[in-house]
Amino acid sequence: MRETTASRRLPARALWLALPLAAALASACKPDLPPGGYTAVSHRQTPATPEWSHPDPPPVTPGSAVGGGGAKIVAKNLPAGVTQAMVDQGQELFGQTCTACHGAGGAGSSVAPPLDDREWLHISGAYPELVTIINAGVANPKQFPGAMPPRGGGNFTPAQIGQIAAYVYALSQQGES
Repeated sequence: MRETTASRRLPARALWLALPLAAALASACKPDLPPGGYTAVSHRQTPATPEWSHPDPPPVTPGSAVGGGGAKIVAKNLPAGVTQAMVDQGQELFGQTCTACHGAGGAGSSVAPPLDDREWLHISGAYPELVTIINAGVANPKQFPGAMPPRGGGNFTPAQIGQIAAYVYALSQQGES
């Protein structure tokens, strides 16, 4: 009988030794953990971007940033068949597409020449030449890195091309009396 009593005591001793270990493991568990058992790691969350670091750009109405803050230019010395109304409409059309390369009011940029002076790189600046170069584009510019696509990359009608040419012509004549 002695063997029976000794064999019963061994599992009881193991139980008494395992009980504190089980209690220590149970105390480490937190009952308020989300499903899956892990809490969110704060350094992996995307921080909120301050509103001031990316402000919205100011609204721009097409054509409003050209010709001196949206003021309509008064054309001087217009060639035959070109009217002030064509210049005004050309200013609006220029603001929709052409300002991306030629800058506001045709002042020029790092990719395209200014159009608000009498210096021309590929033509003499006559109105018919302006119509032709706007229609054809400039595939190999002499001084600037940006090639001008036909019609400036816009989907303009022949009448609209004439209006844009009228505006560019009027821009180039602003210094003349």
